[in-house]
Amino acid sequence: MNPNSTKTNKPEMISIKESAERLGVAEEIVRFSLQEAYPDDFDSLKEITLAEFETLANTFKQKALEQNTGEVAAIAPSSDSPLPIEQQQQIIDGTVNALQEFAGNYVLTIEKIASTLAYLSGQAVVDNFVEIHSNTVRDGLESYLDQFAAEFVTAAHSIKGVNAKDFLSQRGITQKQRTAQKSLQEILNLAANP
Repeated sequence: MNPNSTKTNKPEMISIKESAERLGVAEEIVRFSLQEAYPDDFDSLKEITLAEFETLANTFKQKALEQNTGEVAAIAPSSDSPLPIEQQQQIIDGTVNALQEFAGNYVLTIEKIASTLAYLSGQAVVDNFVEIHSNTVRDGLESYLDQFAAEFVTAAHSIKGVNAKDFLSQRGITQKQRTAQKSLQEILNLAANP
């Protein structure tokens, strides 16, 4: 990652509650889906990464397609995901198990899951745009500041190398004899001696 990047190393997160709402299922189904990936704290987990949520949503989509078509297909981890294959597989297995356990308590709708996946895709586009935009602007500003600093240093060296009297005389500016102080002194003398 670029050291000047505005993004931090912490991935973007989504709450369990929002995950359930976006998928159109109960929170318990989402939590049980994460049981294999988070065996010690799946029931108290507050949020997951967007990459984990995407794996979850893709698994829900596959299961919804199975419900609608009756065709069962193996669900495999994605090579495009930033998650390790093992972690993806844990989420997939957990989701399949949770959906089997809660079979009578939910109905997966393709439309809801498709809009969720569109949200994830849109979020990725926004994240990429923000990173590209901010780094492009920062790079342009840093280049401008570097160029300005170099010009300023050059000007400072030029000024330091110039004799002030020579600089002024080359431009026709000569030091004038100061008469104001002399005139003021003469006025004060006249006022003191009436």
